Amino acid sequence: MSGKIQCGGLTRRSDLVLVELRGFEPLAGHRRNVLKRFGDYAIPLCYLTVAWDADDAENLCFCLNCTDLERAEPLLAMLSNELSPRRVLTWHPVTILTVYGPHFLERYGLANEFIATLAEHRLTVLSISSSVNSVSFVVHERDVEAMVRALAERFDWPE
Repeated sequence: MSGKIQCGGLTRRSDLVLVELRGFEPLAGHRRNVLKRFGDYAIPLCYLTVAWDADDAENLCFCLNCTDLERAEPLLAMLSNELSPRRVLTWHPVTILTVYGPHFLERYGLANEFIATLAEHRLTVLSISSSVNSVSFVVHERDVEAMVRALAERFDWPE
């Protein structure tokens, strides 16, 4: 046994854009409206998080393919106009790294192990999302290999 935390695998999804709409007033039905609009434009979203800041303003974070950015720009401008976020940020190119189970639900403190590992290496994570069976990190593409090496020091997964 290597002493590393065993995982089911690591996946990568590259050539993405991360869009952050930060600090807007939560409105009834707006999340559904945002998702519907992307569907109407036939632009798939491959990552989505919703959070609230210290002022109870909402933050919406999502990824789309770089190839869809030009088509999405009018939609992003429309959403920015309607939601009036304090800031709109776009990061590209980015990659989503996802480490998945098995049995992540039963492993207390696992997310902390991921965060601590990346902090020890002073690596920047743009967004994090977790579920009962996976932890996903959105990172700059230039940092992907360093991220994978850092994670491989503490975690083990089949190649």
